[in-house]
Amino acid sequence: MSTAFVRQLGAESGVQLNPLVDNSEIPTSSNDDQIFGIVMRATRGRIDKPFKVDRSTVFKKLGKGEQIRTSALNEAWVHVVEALNNGAYEAVVQRLTTPAAAISWAGLTVTPVTFANAFAVTPTEPTGHLIGVKHLECYNDGIVLEVRADEKKVGGVAIANNVVTLRIRDKDGVLLYEFTGSLDPAARDDYGNSSYLPDVVLSLTDAVEVSVGVTGASAAIEPTSMAYGYDANGKEQWAKSGTLVCFTEGGMGYATADYMAARVLLQNTVFNYAYISSGGTQAPGLLAQLAQLAFDTNRQLRFDIPGNLNPEAAITFVEQLNMGASPTAHLMHAFWAPLKSDDPTGVNAKGHFGVATLNIAYACGRNAQTNAKGFAPKNYVVAGRQWPIQRVRVTQTYSPTGQELNALAKAKINPVLFEVYTGGGRYVFRDSLTSALVESSLKKLISVADMSTSIDDAVTRFSKDILQLPMQISVKRMNDFLGELFAGAEASGWLVPSNDPSMAGKAFKYDVRPNEVRPYDRMDVSYWLRYDGTVRQIFVTQTLTR
Repeated sequence: MSTAFVRQLGAESGVQLNPLVDNSEIPTSSNDDQIFGIVMRATRGRIDKPFKVDRSTVFKKLGKGEQIRTSALNEAWVHVVEALNNGAYEAVVQRLTTPAAAISWAGLTVTPVTFANAFAVTPTEPTGHLIGVKHLECYNDGIVLEVRADEKKVGGVAIANNVVTLRIRDKDGVLLYEFTGSLDPAARDDYGNSSYLPDVVLSLTDAVEVSVGVTGASAAIEPTSMAYGYDANGKEQWAKSGTLVCFTEGGMGYATADYMAARVLLQNTVFNYAYISSGGTQAPGLLAQLAQLAFDTNRQLRFDIPGNLNPEAAITFVEQLNMGASPTAHLMHAFWAPLKSDDPTGVNAKGHFGVATLNIAYACGRNAQTNAKGFAPKNYVVAGRQWPIQRVRVTQTYSPTGQELNALAKAKINPVLFEVYTGGGRYVFRDSLTSALVESSLKKLISVADMSTSIDDAVTRFSKDILQLPMQISVKRMNDFLGELFAGAEASGWLVPSNDPSMAGKAFKYDVRPNEVRPYDRMDVSYWLRYDGTVRQIFVTQTLTR
C-alpha cells in the first residue's frame, strides 16, 4: 500500500504527518480510596513484597486463618476478611516474617527415568533433578505438585516426550498454577518464542521459579512412566506428590527490625491505598512503624485499643503510644470497642474483636459513591446512626460514665458503644476524633483528615504529571487544575465559605508561581481551604413561656 506521507521529511518534496497530539486528557480519580494497606501475620502470602487480596482471593492468598487463642496475631486475618466483605475493594498486605523464615525447593526426580517419580523438598535448588519448583507465595500448609507428558507417537510407537505440564495446587486440591513447556532449553513455539518450561513460567508469573536439572535424552518423560499418556481406562496419568511443606515461618517473635522492614516494603509498593489498618495489633513497635508509614505516605492510620480494657487503661494505652506527638497526628485515629461478638469469619469463639478495620471498610464503601464531579461524600464521617456495627450477638462489656466519656474524648479516643436513636438502638462509632492535640480546630475531625488527604493526593499526583514541562505551561496547568478541583469540592459540600478576613468570604484560595529565589526550575503551590465540620455536640434548650 502506498502512503501519501512520511513521518520525517528531509530536504525532499513531500508531506510529513506528525504523530497525533492529545490535549484531551482530563485528570481522573482512581479507586485507591477504597483500598487499605496492612502489615500482618498470615499463613500464606509472599514475604518479599506486598500483594493484593480481594474478597474472592482472600482465602487462596492468605489461608483459612487460625484461632486467636493460639496467637493474638491471628486477629488481623479476621479484620481483613470482614473488611473485604463490608465495603473494602482490596487490601494491600505485607506479611510479617522473621529472619529465620526460609523457602525450600520442591524437586521431582526420575530414578531410573522409566520408573516411579519421586518428589522431595530441599533447602537449596536441587541438582540432577527433572523439575525443581520454588513457590514464593509461602504456604505454611504446603503445596501439591502434579506432572505429566502427553502421549507422543512416531510411526505408531510411543516415544519419550520432553513437553510436560506442571500443576501446583494447595493442600486442599485448589489449582494455583498450570504451565506447559519443554524440558529442552532450545525449544521454540510457533511464534519463535522460547517454550522452555522455566521461561514459560517466568513469562506468566513471578510467584513461581522453575528449573530443569537434566539435559539431552534424560530431559523427557518416558512412555513407561506413571506421568505419561493415559491409563487403560483412557484417563490422563499424572505423577502426584503428597503435601510438600516448602516454607518455614521461623517463629513469630518479631523484632523492631522486622516491623521496620515490613513498613519500608509497604511504603515502596507499586500498589496504592488510602488507609492503613493496624489489624488489631497491640505491639508498640508495629504501631510506631505504622505511624511512621502514615507520616511518610500522608495516609490515615486507624488502630484499635483492646476492648477488654477499662477507660482508664485505654487512655494509658494511647498515652504510651504518644501518637499526638507526630507532626501528622491528625492522620491517627484510635477506636475503643468494649464489645464482645461472634467472630464474623466463624473461626474463633465469641470475643473482643477490633473495629478500626471495619471503620475503614465502611469508609471504602462510602467512597465508591461519587457524584457527577467525581467527589465521594467524605464530608459524611463514618460514625453515628448510619454506620452500625454489623456483627452477631454483640454484648457491651463496659458502660462508661459521662466523666469517663469526657476523659476518652480528651485523650482523642473514639468509643464504640450502644446508643439509642429514632427507631431503636444500635452499636455505633460514637465519636470521630483524630489524635491531633487540639481543642478547637478542624484538625481534630476525621472527616477533615479524609477530605484534606484526598485533596493533597490529587494535587501532588497532578504535580507529578506536569514535571519537566516549561515553567509557564506548568503554572497555567496547575492554576486551571486547582480552580476546577476546589470548585468541585465546594459544590460537593467539602468546602464552605470562610470567615477569615483574608479569604474574603470564599471557601478556597490558591497561589501558583515560580519560586522567587529559583524561578528557573522551582514552582511554589499554596492553597487555603475551609472544610465543612462535623456536628459532635448539640445543646438543646426548652423555654416555657406564658
